[in-house]
Amino acid sequence: MRYELLKPEDYRRARDKAPIAYLPWGSHEWHGLHNPLGLDALKAHAMCMALCAETGGIVFPPVYCGHSTMKPHAGFDSTLEFTRECVELLATEYLRQLADERFKVIVILMGHYGLAHQTALREVVSDFNESQDDVIAWTFPDCEPTEAEGFPGDHAGRTETSYMIYFYPELVDLARLPEDAELDMKKHGVGGIDPREASAKRGRDGLNVLVKNAAPKILELLEQKKA
Repeated sequence: MRYELLKPEDYRRARDKAPIAYLPWGSHEWHGLHNPLGLDALKAHAMCMALCAETGGIVFPPVYCGHSTMKPHAGFDSTLEFTRECVELLATEYLRQLADERFKVIVILMGHYGLAHQTALREVVSDFNESQDDVIAWTFPDCEPTEAEGFPGDHAGRTETSYMIYFYPELVDLARLPEDAELDMKKHGVGGIDPREASAKRGRDGLNVLVKNAAPKILELLEQKKA
């Protein structure tokens, strides 16, 4: 399923069988003292792999290009902030190239939740879809299909940390968090329910909800374009 690991003939076979392209989109961004800086993209890539296992298709390498990050929001270092124009141009080029590769459905899964970032990608996708007949793109933050069932978006809080414990347990170190202090966004870069309540089970359950709710829509979009 992973583009970068495929031989050309295997890529073509997978694309022709299920012409769905998954593009995980994240950022380089501070996610508390306990999580890796690549959390958004690592999370989105693992989620795309799970969706692809259900629908077929190909998962492309994650895009690290975040706008509206913790750097302008709260002055955190270890974070790269890209302009909205950069995000829009990169997304436009990806969509054009993936359409040229004859994919029928392009899924941009956003692991980064910055509102201006989301707006930029949604607008690019909307413009793209208006210009196309044979291919359709869908972009959404990973929390969108899950929040109604108890897995809301946060920033390095219980939900995101649970996903990371499930996907990459070796990259999470809760012991780096202060034992008794209340965590907050401005000081610790943590928003949402306390990540010290995170667990691998919660990460697995959230992933199952994502696949349950998003995969059928992706397959429906594919059937529409095939027709």
